[in-house]
Order: sequence, then structure tokens, then C-alpha cells
Amino acid sequence: MDTSKISTKIEADFESSHLDEIRRFIKQPSVSADGNGIQETAIMLSKKIKKLGGKDVHFVDLSGDDFGHPIVYGEIFDDPSKTTILFYSMYDVQPVFPENWIYNDQKVEPFGAEIIDYEWIPGYSGKCLMGRGVTNQKGPTIAFFNVLDVYSELYGELPFNIIFALEGEEELGSTHVGPFIDKYKEQLSRADVLLFPAFWENPIGRIMMPLGVRGVVALKLKCKGGKWGGPVIRNQHSSVSGIIQSPVFKFIECLNSLKDDANNRILVPGIMEDSDIVGPDEEDKQVIQDYLENYSFVEELKRDGNIESLRSLENDQELSGEQAIIQMLFTPGISINGIEGGYYDEGSMTIIPKEVKANLDIRLPPFQSRSFVIEKYSEHFDKNFPMIDYEFEKGGYESGKIPLSHPLAQTAYNLYKEFNKEVMVLPLLAGSAPFALYQKKLDIPFIVAGIGHSGRAHSPLEYAVIKANKPEVGGIIDFELYIAKLLHKLSTSYKS
Repeated sequence: MDTSKISTKIEADFESSHLDEIRRFIKQPSVSADGNGIQETAIMLSKKIKKLGGKDVHFVDLSGDDFGHPIVYGEIFDDPSKTTILFYSMYDVQPVFPENWIYNDQKVEPFGAEIIDYEWIPGYSGKCLMGRGVTNQKGPTIAFFNVLDVYSELYGELPFNIIFALEGEEELGSTHVGPFIDKYKEQLSRADVLLFPAFWENPIGRIMMPLGVRGVVALKLKCKGGKWGGPVIRNQHSSVSGIIQSPVFKFIECLNSLKDDANNRILVPGIMEDSDIVGPDEEDKQVIQDYLENYSFVEELKRDGNIESLRSLENDQELSGEQAIIQMLFTPGISINGIEGGYYDEGSMTIIPKEVKANLDIRLPPFQSRSFVIEKYSEHFDKNFPMIDYEFEKGGYESGKIPLSHPLAQTAYNLYKEFNKEVMVLPLLAGSAPFALYQKKLDIPFIVAGIGHSGRAHSPLEYAVIKANKPEVGGIIDFELYIAKLLHKLSTSYKS
């Protein structure tokens, strides 16, 4: 198979059709938090799979009476001797707050899929596609489909088998991915590799190559007045604060019992002492050392994340690069995502609120188990805060990774080099994704791969580069060219 023909067609079709197809999907909302546009997007994806010749295309909805959204399933499996790729991605996106989508004093429509001249960091700018989901994750998902279309149009069939598992509730914690894998294990077990395509260039054109992800568990907390004290039926006037307790203060006491934030130490008994926590192994340590010999992790993180300073040590010195990597990737964590309770608008309202609640997420390092974390946090709440209602959401997953020496990682890495890219390898991604569920349940490796810069996922002005003012910064077309060659390499040289 002549991959130069594939590259030539991608370059010929990108502006005339590929970019428009990505824009079509960005214009279609698919917000999993409230379900806006989810069904419509799922239908659009199923049509794309069928157009490629996909079989058994259907929606897998295992939510039952729970709130949830379907996985779009389909497959092209015509020759067991071919490499079989499990294409996992997501089509749901985060909510938007349009009032925050302002650039150069101009309003940007979150689902407008506008093409804008945008400067992401000083000195780096260019033509960008802007809209919710263009980075995370509909942009790379549809660009991946564009590559599949090119293969199909040129050769009539794909040189590999492919199983589609496109999730509609990743932003909700992938609640039903585990049951999906269990139910479809026979079909999914035919896969040799899981591929998650993404735009992985940082703002100055260097590839960020994570070898794995951390785990995550979502937690909801609520404190209401009751026999223990506090208002029960309604908010009380604050003048009685001397004789009744406050759910809000009790809630704050509970939150403070979870973490010493100044020192980044979880206070829940057993969590930091868990014998299952494994720090960097010898290969991880070498990966970290190689990274730090070539790049400043702290400076890269500050620049890319718009962060002014990192945590300090006891001697008030900022974390070093090695310390920051280990703290971020290999240490248990917990974050408060949001708190709601009482009155917080303009003016004042002198009350003792009857209820306060919060959403939190717990990050799991390798290889701390979800069940262990839930057990220890539950024990802590039951013993010390019986007035706190807590609920661990059904989704969540543990950490997973592959070593850099793995043939799959080497294939992706060497191909980056063929594209003349600097590659910054890290043992894990700071974020989380359900790859580990597939890895553990199916015993297959996964790889997160792709070229092209994008940014501001989960934030206003989410963008992906079309054409940058610096030649070293790749755009969406470069992603398609890389993925085309990666698929060819997997089809010719990788079968587990």
C-alpha cells in the first residue's frame, strides 16, 4: 500500500471537505451533563461508521434507570489475520457558559465552529478552529474518521480491522464503560490494541507523549441539618447562630479533614500509607530523568497552564521538576470541583443555610485500587462525620500504563521522529481516562497518539490549530497525516 497516495489525498481534501466535516460536528452540541444534543451526535457517528461499511452498528445503553448516554458501537472485521484496532473515543463535551467566550472583545459562539486568528501564547498564533469539543474530543475523533474515509475511498477497504467504541458519558466519569466491556467482551477481545487519537502537541510544537493515565473516583458530599444540629426544614436567621450548629461550618470541618492542601497530603487514614501505591519504577525514573535533562517541567507547566507558581516546600522553595512530576503523577490527590450552599449573590442575606453540598474527584496513582479508596474514605466519613451524606458515583477507574519499551509505544515514538518532532515522554498523564478498564479487562495495550496543537479543554475559547505562524507547530492536517501513517504501521507490523 502506497502511503504517499493517502497523504496526497489528505492534503487535497483537507480544506475542501475534511475541515468542514469537523466543523459540522463541533456545531452539533453534545453536552453529557444535561443531554443536549447527545442523541443527535450519536446518530451522526453511527451514520459515519455505516458509510465506511461498518456492521452491527448500534447504540449500547446500559444506564437503565440511571442518567446516562449510549456508547456508539460498530465494527469492520472481515479478516481475522489483520491487525484489529479498538478505536476508543468520546463524543460528549463539557457544558459551556457563553458569557465567558470572549476574545479581543468579540463574542465567540461555543458551538459556532468559527475559524479565528488566535494567539495562544505570546509569539505563537495562527488560524484556529474554535468551539467546545474541538480539543476534547470531537476534533481528533472526526479527523480520525477523515483518515478512515481516505483509506476507504482509495482502496475500497481498510488494511486493518476496526472496532468502534465511542462513548457519550466520559465527562460524567464513564459510568457504564465497565459494564459495556463485560457485556461485549467476546467482541472486544478480538482487538490487538486500543488507540485513542488526540492532538498532543504543546503550545510550541513539542509532542507530549504520556504512557498512561491516573485513575479517578467521583464523590458527592452533602450536609443537612438534623438531630445532630442545624436548621432542618428551612434556613434559619443567623441571629440564632449562638445556639444552633451550622451545616456549612460542619461541612468545612469535613472538607478540611480530607486534605492538608498546603503540603499536598491526604489526611484520610490509610490513603497515603497504602502499600499498593507504587512510585516511579526504574523505567519511569529513567523517563523522568530523560525529560528533565532536556526540558524544564516547571516552566513548561507554568506556560501551558497559565500558572504563576507551584507549591512550595517547607523551606518555601518551589517544587523542583522531579518533585513536581512525582507529586502530580504518583501521589494520591483530591480536588473540590464546586460547592453550593446558602446565599452568595450581591447584597447580603443573613441566614444559616439548612444544606450545603459539593462535588469532588479523587485521583488514584499507580496502582491504588478504586475499592480500597472507597473503603478508606467511607470509614472516615462514617466514623467522624455521620451527619455527612456521601455518594461515590458508579463510574471511575484505576490507573493504567504501558512501558516506553513496549513495541506499541516505540511505534508511536519513532513515527513522531519521522515527522521531525521533539518528543517529551512522561510516565503518566495527569488526567484520567478509562483506558485502564479496557487494558485490564481485555488484556490489551493502549496508546494515546497524535500530532497537532490544541488547547483550553474544559475552558472557554477551546481551540485547535489549523495553520500556525511557526512551522514547528502542527495543525489538524498534520494530525491526519500522522494518524494515516500510524494506522499503516500498525496494520503491517503490530499484532498481539
